[in-house]
Amino acid sequence: MTRLVWLPLAVLLSTPANADPGARDRIAAALAVGSPTATPGCAVGIFRDGRATELVNAGAADVTTGRPIGSDTQFYAASVSKQFTAIALMQLVAAGKVALTDDIRKYFPELPDYGTVVTVQMLLNMTGGIRDSLALLALEGNLKTSVPSRADALAGVLRQKETNFTPGTAYDYTNGGYLLLSEIIERVSKQPFESYINAHVLKPLGMIRSFMMLGARTTDANATRGYVAAGGKVTLADEYPLFGGSGGLITTVNDLARWDYDIDTGHKIWTAEITRLMTRPGTFTNGAPVVRSGRGIAYGNALIVGPHWFHHTGGAAGFRTLYGRLPEKRIGIALLCNNGAIDPAKKADEVIAALGEGLPAITEPSSDGSALNGRYRNPNLAATYVVDAKDDIINLTIETAKGGKTGPLVLKRNDDGAFLGGPFNITPDDDSRGFVLKTSRITLHFNRVQ
Repeated sequence: MTRLVWLPLAVLLSTPANADPGARDRIAAALAVGSPTATPGCAVGIFRDGRATELVNAGAADVTTGRPIGSDTQFYAASVSKQFTAIALMQLVAAGKVALTDDIRKYFPELPDYGTVVTVQMLLNMTGGIRDSLALLALEGNLKTSVPSRADALAGVLRQKETNFTPGTAYDYTNGGYLLLSEIIERVSKQPFESYINAHVLKPLGMIRSFMMLGARTTDANATRGYVAAGGKVTLADEYPLFGGSGGLITTVNDLARWDYDIDTGHKIWTAEITRLMTRPGTFTNGAPVVRSGRGIAYGNALIVGPHWFHHTGGAAGFRTLYGRLPEKRIGIALLCNNGAIDPAKKADEVIAALGEGLPAITEPSSDGSALNGRYRNPNLAATYVVDAKDDIINLTIETAKGGKTGPLVLKRNDDGAFLGGPFNITPDDDSRGFVLKTSRITLHFNRVQ
Protein backbone atom coordinates (compact mmCIF):
# COMPACT_ATOMS: atom_id res chain seq x y z
CA MET A 1 0.00 0.00 0.00
CA THR A 2 2.76 2.46 0.95
CA ARG A 3 4.59 1.80 -2.28
CA LEU A 4 1.44 2.43 -4.34
CA VAL A 5 0.62 5.72 -2.63
CA TRP A 6 3.92 7.44 -1.92
CA LEU A 7 6.39 6.39 -4.60
CA PRO A 8 4.64 8.36 -7.39
CA LEU A 9 4.76 11.56 -5.31
CA ALA A 10 8.55 11.74 -5.52
CA VAL A 11 8.30 11.28 -9.26
CA LEU A 12 5.49 13.76 -9.69
CA LEU A 13 6.77 16.75 -7.75
CA SER A 14 9.95 18.08 -9.27
CA THR A 15 11.51 21.14 -10.87
CA PRO A 16 13.37 20.67 -14.16
CA ALA A 17 16.82 22.21 -14.49
CA ASN A 18 15.59 24.61 -17.20
CA ALA A 19 12.51 25.79 -15.28
CA ASP A 20 11.67 29.50 -15.57
CA PRO A 21 12.11 30.92 -12.04
CA GLY A 22 9.69 33.75 -12.81
CA ALA A 23 6.81 31.53 -13.97
CA ARG A 24 5.28 31.11 -10.52
CA ASP A 25 5.20 34.88 -9.94
CA ARG A 26 3.57 35.46 -13.32
CA ILE A 27 0.96 32.77 -12.61
CA ALA A 28 0.20 34.35 -9.25
CA ALA A 29 -0.24 37.71 -10.97
CA ALA A 30 -2.61 36.12 -13.49
CA LEU A 31 -4.74 34.71 -10.66
CA ALA A 32 -5.16 38.31 -9.42
CA VAL A 33 -6.29 37.34 -5.93
CA GLY A 34 -6.45 40.24 -3.48
CA SER A 35 -5.96 39.51 0.19
CA PRO A 36 -4.37 36.08 0.77
CA THR A 37 -6.44 35.56 3.93
CA ALA A 38 -9.71 37.44 3.27
CA THR A 39 -10.47 36.54 -0.35
CA PRO A 40 -11.22 33.15 -1.95
CA GLY A 41 -8.81 32.13 -4.65
CA CYS A 42 -7.31 29.26 -6.61
CA ALA A 43 -4.85 26.40 -6.54
CA VAL A 44 -2.98 25.88 -9.81
CA GLY A 45 -0.77 23.05 -11.01
CA ILE A 46 1.25 22.98 -14.22
CA PHE A 47 2.41 19.49 -15.18
CA ARG A 48 5.19 18.72 -17.66
CA ASP A 49 6.07 15.21 -18.81
CA GLY A 50 3.95 13.86 -15.95
CA ARG A 51 5.61 16.01 -13.27
CA ALA A 52 4.25 18.97 -11.33
CA THR A 53 6.67 21.78 -12.18
CA GLU A 54 4.72 24.86 -11.05
CA LEU A 55 2.38 24.80 -8.05
CA VAL A 56 0.86 28.18 -7.23
CA ASN A 57 -1.73 28.84 -4.53
CA ALA A 58 -3.48 32.13 -3.84
CA GLY A 59 -6.29 33.11 -1.51
CA ALA A 60 -8.13 31.64 1.45
CA ALA A 61 -9.73 28.22 1.67
CA ASP A 62 -11.84 29.60 4.51
CA VAL A 63 -12.34 33.36 4.56
CA THR A 64 -13.65 33.35 8.14
CA THR A 65 -10.50 31.83 9.60
CA GLY A 66 -8.02 33.03 6.96
CA ARG A 67 -6.79 29.48 6.39
CA PRO A 68 -4.80 29.53 3.11
CA ILE A 69 -5.27 27.42 0.00
CA GLY A 70 -2.56 24.83 -0.67
CA SER A 71 -1.85 22.14 -3.24
CA ASP A 72 -3.31 19.51 -0.88
CA THR A 73 -6.44 21.55 -0.13
CA GLN A 74 -9.64 19.75 -1.09
CA PHE A 75 -12.03 21.38 -3.57
CA TYR A 76 -15.39 20.39 -5.01
CA ALA A 77 -14.48 19.54 -8.62
CA ALA A 78 -17.99 20.04 -10.09
CA SER A 79 -18.12 18.90 -13.74
CA VAL A 80 -14.44 18.04 -13.91
CA SER A 81 -15.85 14.94 -12.17
CA LYS A 82 -17.46 13.85 -15.45
CA GLN A 83 -14.19 12.55 -16.90
CA PHE A 84 -13.88 10.23 -13.89
CA THR A 85 -17.37 8.89 -14.60
CA ALA A 86 -16.49 8.50 -18.27
CA ILE A 87 -13.25 6.64 -17.64
CA ALA A 88 -14.98 4.25 -15.23
CA LEU A 89 -17.53 3.55 -17.96
CA MET A 90 -14.70 3.01 -20.46
CA GLN A 91 -13.17 0.43 -18.12
CA LEU A 92 -16.37 -1.57 -18.48
CA VAL A 93 -16.33 -1.03 -22.25
CA ALA A 94 -12.74 -2.28 -22.47
CA ALA A 95 -13.73 -5.31 -20.38
CA GLY A 96 -16.58 -6.13 -22.79
CA LYS A 97 -19.28 -5.54 -20.18
CA VAL A 98 -20.79 -2.45 -21.84
CA ALA A 99 -20.94 -1.47 -25.52
CA LEU A 100 -21.02 2.18 -26.56
CA THR A 101 -23.67 1.29 -29.16
CA ASP A 102 -26.00 -0.27 -26.55
CA ASP A 103 -29.52 1.10 -26.24
CA ILE A 104 -29.64 2.54 -22.70
CA ARG A 105 -32.96 0.73 -22.16
CA LYS A 106 -30.84 -2.42 -21.91
CA TYR A 107 -29.76 -1.04 -18.53
CA PHE A 108 -32.94 0.91 -17.76
CA PRO A 109 -35.92 -1.25 -18.76
CA GLU A 110 -38.10 1.15 -16.75
CA LEU A 111 -37.42 3.96 -19.26
CA PRO A 112 -40.17 4.63 -21.81
CA ASP A 113 -39.60 3.91 -25.48
CA TYR A 114 -38.63 7.31 -26.91
CA GLY A 115 -39.21 6.17 -30.49
CA THR A 116 -35.52 6.60 -31.30
CA VAL A 117 -32.72 4.71 -29.59
CA VAL A 118 -30.56 6.58 -27.08
CA THR A 119 -27.14 4.90 -26.96
CA VAL A 120 -24.50 4.90 -24.25
CA GLN A 121 -22.29 6.93 -26.59
CA MET A 122 -24.99 9.59 -26.89
CA LEU A 123 -24.99 10.01 -23.13
CA LEU A 124 -21.23 10.50 -23.19
CA ASN A 125 -21.46 13.03 -26.04
CA MET A 126 -24.45 14.99 -24.66
CA THR A 127 -26.49 14.15 -27.76
CA GLY A 128 -29.18 11.88 -26.29
CA GLY A 129 -31.67 14.61 -25.37
CA ILE A 130 -31.86 13.39 -21.75
CA ARG A 131 -33.09 16.17 -19.48
CA ASP A 132 -30.82 17.80 -16.92
CA SER A 133 -31.12 16.15 -13.52
CA LEU A 134 -30.28 19.27 -11.50
CA ALA A 135 -32.74 21.39 -13.46
CA LEU A 136 -35.47 18.79 -12.89
CA LEU A 137 -34.77 18.81 -9.15
CA ALA A 138 -35.14 22.59 -9.10
CA LEU A 139 -38.41 22.42 -11.06
CA GLU A 140 -39.73 20.02 -8.43
CA GLY A 141 -38.98 22.51 -5.67
CA ASN A 142 -35.49 21.40 -4.62
CA LEU A 143 -33.77 24.77 -4.79
CA LYS A 144 -31.02 23.89 -2.30
CA THR A 145 -28.78 21.52 -4.26
CA SER A 146 -27.22 19.77 -1.24
CA VAL A 147 -30.56 18.44 0.02
CA PRO A 148 -31.83 15.99 -2.68
CA SER A 149 -30.29 12.53 -2.76
CA ARG A 150 -28.83 10.62 -5.68
CA ALA A 151 -32.03 8.52 -5.67
CA ASP A 152 -34.15 11.68 -5.91
CA ALA A 153 -32.17 12.93 -8.89
CA LEU A 154 -32.26 9.56 -10.68
CA ALA A 155 -36.01 9.20 -10.15
CA GLY A 156 -36.57 12.61 -11.74
CA VAL A 157 -34.65 11.65 -14.88
CA LEU A 158 -36.36 8.27 -15.17
CA ARG A 159 -39.79 9.94 -14.90
CA GLN A 160 -39.34 11.79 -18.19
CA LYS A 161 -41.66 10.57 -20.94
CA GLU A 162 -39.77 12.10 -23.83
CA THR A 163 -36.37 13.52 -24.77
CA ASN A 164 -35.62 17.18 -25.50
CA PHE A 165 -35.03 16.43 -29.21
CA THR A 166 -34.55 13.50 -31.56
CA PRO A 167 -31.58 11.64 -30.05
CA GLY A 168 -28.35 11.96 -31.98
CA THR A 169 -29.24 15.19 -33.81
CA ALA A 170 -28.26 17.96 -31.38
CA TYR A 171 -25.91 18.82 -28.55
CA ASP A 172 -27.39 19.72 -25.17
CA TYR A 173 -25.18 19.82 -22.09
CA THR A 174 -26.96 17.75 -19.46
CA ASN A 175 -26.12 16.44 -16.02
CA GLY A 176 -28.90 13.88 -16.42
CA GLY A 177 -27.00 11.88 -19.02
CA TYR A 178 -23.97 11.51 -16.76
CA LEU A 179 -26.18 10.55 -13.83
CA LEU A 180 -27.52 7.72 -16.02
CA LEU A 181 -23.94 6.73 -16.93
CA SER A 182 -23.07 6.47 -13.25
CA GLU A 183 -26.11 4.26 -12.74
CA ILE A 184 -25.03 2.01 -15.63
CA ILE A 185 -21.66 1.62 -13.89
CA GLU A 186 -23.45 0.77 -10.65
CA ARG A 187 -25.82 -1.76 -12.22
CA VAL A 188 -23.16 -3.49 -14.34
CA SER A 189 -20.42 -3.60 -11.68
CA LYS A 190 -22.91 -4.43 -8.91
CA GLN A 191 -21.14 -1.89 -6.70
CA PRO A 192 -22.27 1.53 -5.55
CA PHE A 193 -21.01 4.01 -8.14
CA GLU A 194 -19.02 5.99 -5.60
CA SER A 195 -17.38 2.81 -4.27
CA TYR A 196 -16.46 1.75 -7.80
CA ILE A 197 -14.80 5.09 -8.59
CA ASN A 198 -12.93 5.16 -5.30
CA ALA A 199 -11.66 1.58 -5.65
CA HIS A 200 -11.06 1.27 -9.41
CA VAL A 201 -10.02 4.77 -10.44
CA LEU A 202 -8.77 6.89 -7.52
CA LYS A 203 -7.05 4.31 -5.31
CA PRO A 204 -4.91 2.72 -8.06
CA LEU A 205 -3.49 6.18 -8.87
CA GLY A 206 -2.72 7.04 -5.27
CA MET A 207 -5.26 9.87 -5.25
CA ILE A 208 -5.56 9.50 -1.48
CA ARG A 209 -7.11 12.93 -0.84
CA SER A 210 -9.81 12.46 -3.47
CA PHE A 211 -13.15 10.69 -3.23
CA MET A 212 -16.57 10.59 -4.84
CA MET A 213 -19.23 11.79 -2.42
CA LEU A 214 -22.36 9.89 -1.47
CA GLY A 215 -24.63 11.98 0.72
CA ALA A 216 -22.03 13.79 2.84
CA ARG A 217 -19.52 16.61 2.49
CA THR A 218 -15.86 16.20 3.24
CA THR A 219 -15.00 16.71 6.89
CA ASP A 220 -11.29 17.19 6.19
CA ALA A 221 -9.63 20.05 8.08
CA ASN A 222 -7.93 21.22 4.87
CA ALA A 223 -10.98 21.68 2.62
CA THR A 224 -12.30 24.79 0.93
CA ARG A 225 -15.59 26.56 1.37
CA GLY A 226 -17.23 28.10 -1.68
CA TYR A 227 -17.72 31.84 -2.19
CA VAL A 228 -18.56 34.49 -4.75
CA ALA A 229 -16.17 37.43 -4.67
CA ALA A 230 -17.31 40.27 -6.90
CA GLY A 231 -17.50 44.05 -6.63
CA GLY A 232 -15.39 44.07 -3.49
CA LYS A 233 -17.86 41.83 -1.65
CA VAL A 234 -17.34 38.20 -0.59
CA THR A 235 -20.48 36.08 -0.20
CA LEU A 236 -20.62 32.50 1.08
CA ALA A 237 -21.89 30.18 -1.69
CA ASP A 238 -20.97 26.76 -0.33
CA GLU A 239 -23.76 24.77 -1.97
CA TYR A 240 -23.44 21.75 -4.29
CA PRO A 241 -24.95 18.26 -4.83
CA LEU A 242 -23.57 15.59 -2.51
CA PHE A 243 -23.57 12.68 -4.96
CA GLY A 244 -21.59 11.65 -8.01
CA GLY A 245 -22.10 11.05 -11.71
CA SER A 246 -22.21 14.51 -13.23
CA GLY A 247 -20.25 15.99 -10.32
CA GLY A 248 -19.43 14.74 -6.85
CA LEU A 249 -15.64 14.51 -6.89
CA ILE A 250 -13.63 16.03 -4.04
CA THR A 251 -10.00 16.46 -5.12
CA THR A 252 -6.76 18.44 -4.83
CA VAL A 253 -4.18 19.82 -7.24
CA ASN A 254 -1.60 17.30 -6.01
CA ASP A 255 -4.05 14.47 -6.69
CA LEU A 256 -4.75 15.85 -10.18
CA ALA A 257 -0.98 15.72 -10.68
CA ARG A 258 -1.32 11.94 -10.22
CA TRP A 259 -4.20 11.93 -12.75
CA ASP A 260 -1.98 13.79 -15.23
CA TYR A 261 0.96 11.46 -14.52
CA ASP A 262 -1.15 8.45 -15.42
CA ILE A 263 -2.26 10.03 -18.69
CA ASP A 264 1.34 10.90 -19.55
CA THR A 265 3.42 8.06 -18.14
CA GLY A 266 1.71 5.65 -15.76
CA HIS A 267 -1.12 4.24 -17.90
CA LYS A 268 -2.63 2.21 -15.07
CA ILE A 269 -6.07 3.67 -15.76
CA TRP A 270 -5.37 5.66 -18.92
CA THR A 271 -4.36 2.63 -20.98
CA ALA A 272 -3.73 3.08 -24.70
CA GLU A 273 -7.22 1.78 -25.56
CA ILE A 274 -9.01 3.88 -22.95
CA THR A 275 -7.03 6.98 -23.96
CA ARG A 276 -8.13 6.43 -27.56
CA LEU A 277 -11.75 6.11 -26.49
CA MET A 278 -11.67 9.07 -24.09
CA THR A 279 -10.10 11.57 -26.49
CA ARG A 280 -12.19 10.72 -29.54
CA PRO A 281 -14.48 13.61 -30.58
CA GLY A 282 -18.15 12.69 -30.71
CA THR A 283 -20.29 12.52 -33.84
CA PHE A 284 -23.98 12.98 -34.49
CA THR A 285 -25.95 10.23 -36.19
CA ASN A 286 -25.34 11.89 -39.57
CA GLY A 287 -21.58 11.74 -39.01
CA ALA A 288 -21.07 15.46 -38.34
CA PRO A 289 -18.84 16.30 -35.36
CA VAL A 290 -20.54 17.05 -32.05
CA VAL A 291 -19.93 20.79 -31.98
CA ARG A 292 -21.67 23.19 -29.64
CA SER A 293 -23.99 25.27 -31.81
CA GLY A 294 -21.97 27.80 -33.74
CA ARG A 295 -19.06 27.87 -31.30
CA GLY A 296 -16.66 25.46 -32.93
CA ILE A 297 -16.07 23.54 -29.68
CA ALA A 298 -16.19 19.75 -30.09
CA TYR A 299 -17.48 17.59 -27.24
CA GLY A 300 -16.35 14.02 -26.74
CA ASN A 301 -16.37 11.68 -23.77
CA ALA A 302 -16.52 14.17 -20.86
CA LEU A 303 -13.85 16.20 -22.63
CA ILE A 304 -13.90 19.23 -24.89
CA VAL A 305 -11.54 18.17 -27.65
CA GLY A 306 -9.74 21.02 -29.36
CA PRO A 307 -7.13 21.12 -32.09
CA HIS A 308 -4.44 21.15 -29.40
CA TRP A 309 -5.85 20.82 -25.86
CA PHE A 310 -8.47 18.55 -24.39
CA HIS A 311 -10.10 19.83 -21.24
CA HIS A 312 -13.24 20.18 -19.15
CA THR A 313 -14.45 22.91 -16.84
CA GLY A 314 -16.65 22.69 -13.77
CA GLY A 315 -18.90 25.10 -11.97
CA ALA A 316 -21.04 25.21 -8.83
CA ALA A 317 -22.33 28.13 -6.80
CA GLY A 318 -18.99 28.85 -5.16
CA PHE A 319 -16.53 26.79 -7.20
CA ARG A 320 -14.91 26.97 -10.63
CA THR A 321 -12.56 24.24 -11.86
CA LEU A 322 -10.65 23.00 -14.91
CA TYR A 323 -8.35 20.18 -15.91
CA GLY A 324 -6.72 20.29 -19.34
CA ARG A 325 -3.89 18.65 -21.25
CA LEU A 326 -1.83 19.59 -24.30
CA PRO A 327 -0.67 16.14 -25.54
CA GLU A 328 1.77 17.37 -28.18
CA LYS A 329 3.77 19.26 -25.53
CA ARG A 330 3.04 16.82 -22.67
CA ILE A 331 1.73 19.72 -20.58
CA GLY A 332 -1.26 19.58 -18.23
CA ILE A 333 -3.01 22.15 -16.07
CA ALA A 334 -5.27 21.93 -13.03
CA LEU A 335 -7.18 24.99 -11.83
CA LEU A 336 -9.28 24.67 -8.67
CA CYS A 337 -10.97 27.85 -7.43
CA ASN A 338 -13.40 28.54 -4.58
CA ASN A 339 -14.69 31.73 -6.18
CA GLY A 340 -17.84 31.25 -8.24
CA ALA A 341 -17.30 34.59 -10.01
CA ILE A 342 -14.31 33.25 -11.98
CA ASP A 343 -14.55 32.02 -15.58
CA PRO A 344 -12.30 28.93 -15.31
CA ALA A 345 -11.51 28.60 -19.01
CA LYS A 346 -10.61 32.29 -19.34
CA LYS A 347 -8.53 32.15 -16.16
CA ALA A 348 -6.74 29.02 -17.38
CA ASP A 349 -5.95 30.80 -20.66
CA GLU A 350 -4.44 33.65 -18.63
CA VAL A 351 -2.35 31.19 -16.61
CA ILE A 352 -1.11 29.47 -19.78
CA ALA A 353 -0.26 32.84 -21.32
CA ALA A 354 1.67 33.73 -18.14
CA LEU A 355 4.04 30.83 -18.81
CA GLY A 356 5.38 32.89 -21.71
CA GLU A 357 5.89 29.88 -23.97
CA GLY A 358 3.56 30.81 -26.83
CA LEU A 359 1.22 27.91 -26.11
CA PRO A 360 -2.22 27.86 -27.80
CA ALA A 361 -5.23 28.93 -25.78
CA ILE A 362 -7.23 26.18 -24.11
CA THR A 363 -10.41 27.81 -25.46
CA GLU A 364 -9.21 27.67 -29.07
CA PRO A 365 -12.14 26.54 -31.29
CA SER A 366 -12.07 22.94 -32.47
CA SER A 367 -13.59 23.81 -35.84
CA ASP A 368 -12.67 26.48 -38.35
CA GLY A 369 -16.33 26.94 -39.32
CA SER A 370 -16.02 25.31 -42.74
CA ALA A 371 -18.48 22.57 -41.76
CA LEU A 372 -21.18 25.20 -42.36
CA ASN A 373 -20.21 25.74 -45.98
CA GLY A 374 -22.98 24.90 -48.42
CA ARG A 375 -26.26 25.92 -50.02
CA TYR A 376 -29.45 26.23 -47.97
CA ARG A 377 -33.14 26.80 -48.68
CA ASN A 378 -36.38 27.43 -46.87
CA PRO A 379 -39.63 26.43 -48.65
CA ASN A 380 -41.21 29.80 -47.85
CA LEU A 381 -38.59 31.83 -49.72
CA ALA A 382 -37.76 32.02 -53.44
CA ALA A 383 -34.03 32.24 -52.77
CA THR A 384 -30.99 30.11 -52.03
CA TYR A 385 -28.58 31.08 -49.25
CA VAL A 386 -24.93 30.23 -49.89
CA VAL A 387 -22.66 30.05 -46.85
CA ASP A 388 -18.89 30.41 -47.05
CA ALA A 389 -17.56 30.17 -43.49
CA LYS A 390 -14.12 30.22 -41.93
CA ASP A 391 -13.11 30.75 -38.32
CA ASP A 392 -15.58 33.30 -36.84
CA ILE A 393 -16.80 34.75 -40.14
CA ILE A 394 -19.63 33.81 -42.51
CA ASN A 395 -19.76 35.30 -45.97
CA LEU A 396 -23.42 34.97 -46.97
CA THR A 397 -24.61 35.26 -50.57
CA ILE A 398 -28.31 35.24 -51.45
CA GLU A 399 -29.15 33.86 -54.91
CA THR A 400 -32.51 35.14 -56.07
CA ALA A 401 -35.08 33.21 -58.07
CA LYS A 402 -34.40 35.45 -61.09
CA GLY A 403 -30.71 34.61 -61.17
CA GLY A 404 -29.39 37.62 -59.33
CA LYS A 405 -27.12 37.70 -56.30
CA THR A 406 -26.97 39.77 -53.14
CA GLY A 407 -23.81 39.87 -51.14
CA PRO A 408 -21.62 38.54 -49.85
CA LEU A 409 -22.82 39.84 -46.49
CA VAL A 410 -20.33 39.45 -43.63
CA LEU A 411 -21.60 37.93 -40.36
CA LYS A 412 -19.36 37.58 -37.29
CA ARG A 413 -19.72 34.99 -34.54
CA ASN A 414 -20.59 36.36 -31.10
CA ASP A 415 -20.11 34.82 -27.66
CA ASP A 416 -23.30 32.72 -27.75
CA GLY A 417 -22.36 31.09 -31.07
CA ALA A 418 -24.71 33.02 -33.35
CA PHE A 419 -23.40 34.86 -36.41
CA LEU A 420 -24.53 38.48 -36.66
CA GLY A 421 -24.38 40.93 -39.54
CA GLY A 422 -26.75 43.63 -40.78
CA PRO A 423 -30.33 42.50 -40.17
CA PHE A 424 -29.41 38.81 -39.93
CA ASN A 425 -28.79 36.47 -36.99
CA ILE A 426 -27.78 32.93 -38.03
CA THR A 427 -27.52 30.08 -35.53
CA PRO A 428 -26.25 26.81 -37.09
CA ASP A 429 -27.85 23.49 -36.21
CA ASP A 430 -25.52 21.43 -34.05
CA ASP A 431 -25.22 18.67 -36.65
CA SER A 432 -24.76 21.12 -39.58
CA ARG A 433 -27.96 20.02 -41.29
CA GLY A 434 -29.21 23.59 -41.42
CA PHE A 435 -29.49 26.85 -39.53
CA VAL A 436 -32.03 29.18 -37.96
CA LEU A 437 -32.23 32.66 -39.47
CA LYS A 438 -33.68 35.43 -37.35
CA THR A 439 -34.53 38.98 -38.32
CA SER A 440 -36.41 41.54 -36.26
CA ARG A 441 -39.78 40.06 -37.32
CA ILE A 442 -39.24 36.62 -38.87
CA THR A 443 -37.59 33.36 -37.79
CA LEU A 444 -37.03 30.63 -40.41
CA HIS A 445 -35.19 27.33 -40.52
CA PHE A 446 -33.04 26.58 -43.57
CA ASN A 447 -32.05 23.06 -44.66
CA ARG A 448 -28.88 22.17 -46.45
CA VAL A 449 -29.45 21.31 -50.12
CA GLN A 450 -25.84 20.92 -51.22
